[in-house]
Amino acid sequence: MTDKFTFVEACLQVIAALQLGCLQNLYVTMIFFIFYLTLFTTYWPIVLLSILWTWYDRETPFKGGRSLRLLIALPFWKHLPDYFPVSLVKIADLDPNRNYLFCSHPHGLLGTASFINLSLGLAPNKAYFPGFNTKLAVKDLNVFYPFLRDIALECGVISASKQSLEYLLNDKQKGNIVTLIIGGAEEVIHSMPGHYRIILNKRKGFVKLALTLGCCLVPVFNFGENDIYELLIPKSGTLLHRLQQWLKRNTGFLFVLPKGVLGLPFLPKRKPLTTVVGTPIEIPKIEEPTREEIDQYHKLYTEELVKLFHEHKHKYVKDPENTHLEIVG
Repeated sequence: MTDKFTFVEACLQVIAALQLGCLQNLYVTMIFFIFYLTLFTTYWPIVLLSILWTWYDRETPFKGGRSLRLLIALPFWKHLPDYFPVSLVKIADLDPNRNYLFCSHPHGLLGTASFINLSLGLAPNKAYFPGFNTKLAVKDLNVFYPFLRDIALECGVISASKQSLEYLLNDKQKGNIVTLIIGGAEEVIHSMPGHYRIILNKRKGFVKLALTLGCCLVPVFNFGENDIYELLIPKSGTLLHRLQQWLKRNTGFLFVLPKGVLGLPFLPKRKPLTTVVGTPIEIPKIEEPTREEIDQYHKLYTEELVKLFHEHKHKYVKDPENTHLEIVG
């Protein structure tokens, strides 16, 4: 009975991971799918209706996203954390009468740990952040895709624009946690199993935003994020490489080829994912911070992030003595 249950549970976990992988990898293929529906089938009215709905609902990603998240109630989601498995570690308690900007590292290929732990609102999220409204901020492109944008909004995703972040993190709002993956798409090419290379030195906008709002910054590190996929890099000059660079220049989206279980791009490897949420950094409210003030608190944040990494890498990294946090940009 136990073996049967274990087998069934394992199958459900794989199905959940496949659902996640397909969702994360659909953004590029959806472009071609929409063109195909529009030009070569009679289903173009569906595409038109989806575009009209996206325009009508265009303010939602900038004004807190969706509050009614029915998609998370689907039964397969509950099996997802056990697939890797996923865990969440919280260092300090948070005040529900305040707002927090969670600064997440590294991006990895698809930001999987941040999405599961800090966006979907699954069991670890609910237990560690009771009473909080948790959101994951992403590039605008992800919240304007016809069809997929509604799935993203249902999963707790919002725009990463200044307008969107200010809407949730201002003084009038309370009990909001917004997660921002600081490295962004540029960090994807540095995602390698066993290595942690992040882009931080030239990312100072989040510090300026926190200063203007007086919002706490919280360093967050996702151990194992770079281990669940390998990155296939197309050779320079090839058609695939030119397509990748064209998409990045024109959309800000970096098309990558992830390699998971059996080389599949939509099934991540079974590697532990641990999200460690550090201690909040108190940030004063300064309406017009100077460059020196921004640099001061950026340095403080960097020090706290590096400290968080070194304090916890011995628990969650296989070879901690030879694993270092490298800031490459």
